Amino acid sequence: MNWNPDEHYKNRAVAADYDASRFSSISGRVFNFLEKRTVAKCFSRLPKGSTIADAPCGTGRLAGVLLAAGYRVHGFDISEAMLDVARRRLDSYGESFTCEVADMKKHPPGGPMCDGALCARVLMHFPLDGQIEFLTGVANLSRSIVVINQSLDSGYQRFRRRLKRWLGNQPPAGFPISNGDIRLLLEKSGLREVGRHHLLPLVSEAVYIVAEKV
Repeated sequence: MNWNPDEHYKNRAVAADYDASRFSSISGRVFNFLEKRTVAKCFSRLPKGSTIADAPCGTGRLAGVLLAAGYRVHGFDISEAMLDVARRRLDSYGESFTCEVADMKKHPPGGPMCDGALCARVLMHFPLDGQIEFLTGVANLSRSIVVINQSLDSGYQRFRRRLKRWLGNQPPAGFPISNGDIRLLLEKSGLREVGRHHLLPLVSEAVYIVAEKV
């Protein structure tokens, strides 16, 4: 499949349908609930009122969790279309939510400018070198912790991915990585792991990692 994550989400129709297409089913609603709860838990060490960089911010689904918990959020995304959805969704938070278009791989903003950073649902779209490039840009935005999510590669998860393909479900992550590669990813990005949260180990490859700047 010729699918380019750097271009796909710039489409306004894709942006408008993003949340409904992924989180309307029963499994999608369960995953959405668990992911939001996990993100809030990962940032609980930061004092309320801290500013968190959300890159990529997408439609603001996870930014809303952080805003509701009392944080300020500055979103970055390569897609103006996705940010337009986020602005409408989070309008009630006023100046606590700001955002801008940015390419974390080619032209990352200078930093650090925020107290923490979130990098969710993107790294698994790129080979490891691209993941390091993207995460380095995100890590440079944070003065302290960086929370990332990854698709964990293991024998069991490889079996699950083959089964999903056979059943014709939504294609799994393109570049899941092993624990060894996660250590390399963090090291090359100037980070070290201090905590980990699995959403549902038996039915999901998603894992959230809390890391500190080295």
